[in-house]
Amino acid sequence: MKNIYRVLFSIVGISFMFCCSSKVRNESIEYDSGITLIKKHDSLFYIQIKSDSLIDTWELKYPVYQYMIGDVDENGSNDILVGVIKTTRFDSIKRKRLFIFKNYEGYVRPLWLGSRLGKPLVDFNFIKNKEGSFIRSVEKEKSGKVLIAEYKWRRFGLEFKRYIHREIDSLRATRILKNENI
Repeated sequence: MKNIYRVLFSIVGISFMFCCSSKVRNESIEYDSGITLIKKHDSLFYIQIKSDSLIDTWELKYPVYQYMIGDVDENGSNDILVGVIKTTRFDSIKRKRLFIFKNYEGYVRPLWLGSRLGKPLVDFNFIKNKEGSFIRSVEKEKSGKVLIAEYKWRRFGLEFKRYIHREIDSLRATRILKNENI
């Protein structure tokens, strides 16, 4: 069984773990590592880490479109990858962003709060294989098509490694992103 857990919120309204209704309260996804994503409503979520003696939470005041865990920085401890939709200080348009949190002695702490990757983010996936841990992203090209890029954690953030595909359609990119073997 894969160590990677993935929750996607589809544009067409299909959701695997969360219902899109605003009446739904306190839904959660819990992983065996004590990490939980709690949904209070459509634009208020909490990341929670439970240990034997501590419960710590981090508030996310934005819609979450994706959530997964994986060892991004390859330190032996699972990190929390959260796709949020929000503006930034330098970009007033609500866009998809990638936030990465770590479990620091039972406390939720930011590892990287990305305002953007190389191009506007469409989707991402955490990949762990014999070559290490990577984040693969689907990003929007100026032409309207998309690209698939690969990033690796380097000390203080994500470092671009390579383009896997450029100028492809979204449907093909989604299929490729969900399949680890390219």
